[in-house]
Amino acid sequence: MGNKTFLYIGAGILLLIGICLLGYGILNIVGSTYSTANASWFGFGIGFALVGAIFLGGGILLIVRGQAKGPAGGVGDNVTYKIDLPSQTKVEQLKCNSCGGNLKADNVKMIAGAPTVECPFCGTVYQLTEEPKW
Repeated sequence: MGNKTFLYIGAGILLLIGICLLGYGILNIVGSTYSTANASWFGFGIGFALVGAIFLGGGILLIVRGQAKGPAGGVGDNVTYKIDLPSQTKVEQLKCNSCGGNLKADNVKMIAGAPTVECPFCGTVYQLTEEPKW
């Protein structure tokens, strides 16, 4: 699970607790105004309502944070691969195995974790292999 998932789960929990506390606080405030016997609950009602509002604000803040764009390095960013060719290989000297056309550095790409060449002349795609040095 990603960070956003945890933010949304936390926001849901805070919102649920906040709604419960706010509702309980409002009921205590309203209930304390009907009878003098329950007047002592007025202070508790205000306290519960304030804490509930704080929880609601925290839940909303987590939702806003989840919607915001994260720092660089998140999902969908470009990844740069460095291709380590054998020491004798120079990209300027690479020739296509099929047609013999001269290849440039732009023709070498990483596909499935292996250096691969796509010839701009004949369209052949093949994997670069290193011949044994012995």
